[in-house]
Amino acid sequence: AKTMCSGKAAQQQLATSSAVVPVPLVQPTWDSDRSDQQVQITNSTVSAERGELVAFGKSCFGPRGVHQFHIHVQRLHDYSFCLIGVVSSAYSRHVWPAFSPHGWAIYSSGQKCHAGKEENYGVTWGQSDTITVTVDLDSKTLSFAKNGQDMGVAFTNLPALYDLSPVAFLLDKGDTVVIS
Repeated sequence: AKTMCSGKAAQQQLATSSAVVPVPLVQPTWDSDRSDQQVQITNSTVSAERGELVAFGKSCFGPRGVHQFHIHVQRLHDYSFCLIGVVSSAYSRHVWPAFSPHGWAIYSSGQKCHAGKEENYGVTWGQSDTITVTVDLDSKTLSFAKNGQDMGVAFTNLPALYDLSPVAFLLDKGDTVVIS
């Protein structure tokens, strides 16, 4: 069963049982402490006050299972692009998330990227589209969907981590995304 991002209860589940136990659902949120300071965060919405900014969600995945979150692209300039994916807690902010060995993401231009290796993946997306991110910690895969249409598995052999966080890279001032 797929769940929305789940928190500490799921981490505690690993230590207490190998049986499947329902995990309380937690609404994913942006992390204002970790995100760039020029990112404007209002509830579940994040907007760039200048270009090339990274917004991080709070770590919200359990130790196993299938987890999903959605990012709706509310505003994206025609000449701009956006990056959506996940990063581990080992991610260093000195590089774009997709160029880090600790980041896995897709670009609005239809590329996927991890550790600087870009490949064609899916279709382009932009303003008014909703990207669903599916993290399967049991099969160690990361998949995406555009407006409910599955784009397939983008990444396999994810490390055995549950400290992954949602991430969005916004290229231009005014670009805006909403997490749910």
